[in-house]
Amino acid sequence: GSAQVTSSLQAASLGVGTAASGTAGEIRATNEITAYYTSDARLKDNVETIQDALGKLKQLRGVMFDWADSVVEQRGGEDGYFVRRHDTGVIAQEVEKIFPELVDTDNSGFKSVEYSKIVAILIEAIKEQEKKICELENKNTSLKASSDAETAQLKAEIKLIFI
Repeated sequence: GSAQVTSSLQAASLGVGTAASGTAGEIRATNEITAYYTSDARLKDNVETIQDALGKLKQLRGVMFDWADSVVEQRGGEDGYFVRRHDTGVIAQEVEKIFPELVDTDNSGFKSVEYSKIVAILIEAIKEQEKKICELENKNTSLKASSDAETAQLKAEIKLIFI
């Protein structure tokens, strides 16, 4: 069946296509969740390109870790689908030192990372890397041309010596 909500709805937890977890604020769905963030230029002021994105990213660690037992238990136990003990991510406190705007702190003081916002930093870091790669390729081409010219000159001089 389907339901239509035409006003506000508040629930402690929500399950879409699956049972709700019972953990306040958690939404679980067995299929895709589609969400969009407003990103229209007309809604933004003080737009600046991220500077030294690569240098900043190099200060972060990507980590593999195991969630503490209390976290797994609070979320209803490991089920291999929504809750897995072993996971991959970043450490919010480390991210906060470099990119404080990517980290939120809840009422209990626990921190979370807005992973989707890391994309903008990755875009600029890739552009910085591409620029460095092009500079190195140009330098390599120049050095090769110089080396080829010197080699040709040495061959000509050797030929003159032995004639």
